[in-house]
Amino acid sequence: MGREAATYEIALSADAASAAMRCLDAAGCEQLGAGAERIDFVLRDPARYWIDLRLHHAPNDRRLEIRIALTNDTWSIRAPLERVLTPLPDGLEGVAVRDDEGREVAIAGADGWTLALEDDFGRRRDEFVARIGDFNAPISADHVYMYLHQTRWNIDNDNELAWHREREIAAMEEMWSPEGDEPESGE
Repeated sequence: MGREAATYEIALSADAASAAMRCLDAAGCEQLGAGAERIDFVLRDPARYWIDLRLHHAPNDRRLEIRIALTNDTWSIRAPLERVLTPLPDGLEGVAVRDDEGREVAIAGADGWTLALEDDFGRRRDEFVARIGDFNAPISADHVYMYLHQTRWNIDNDNELAWHREREIAAMEEMWSPEGDEPESGE
């Protein structure tokens, strides 16, 4: 997923997780699903952007995960994030916003923090565009690869997908055959 989306996380305390949930509800975020450990929200405009907001609320894993498909235009993401996260819920101000590799991208609530997030997203999007081509579609991060393949925009094609499938099957066969076993000769 890392090559199709930019992921940012903000660690939360128990109180901050509750405040973040109230903030997302009050901002009118669309709730896509809820489970014992996570509630999924989405910010979307069919013609402009799609931003997944995942509120993890398990006792040992409380965080707000912001997932943005790299098919979104860079200019389209800051305004919806500012609308939802400003003013920041109690407990989020001053907390580090980290990317999927744990690097600090910004400090929530600091001057220009959403601009820093937008700049980091723009850098990742530029890498994506260099690899895939200039491609814009406001879709979920979970659907980027499939969408690119279906539209044939990606370099992936049926032959490459067949090659990957054969490689996976060979790896599974290798995993299940005991070491040193020779294939049966059929005699």
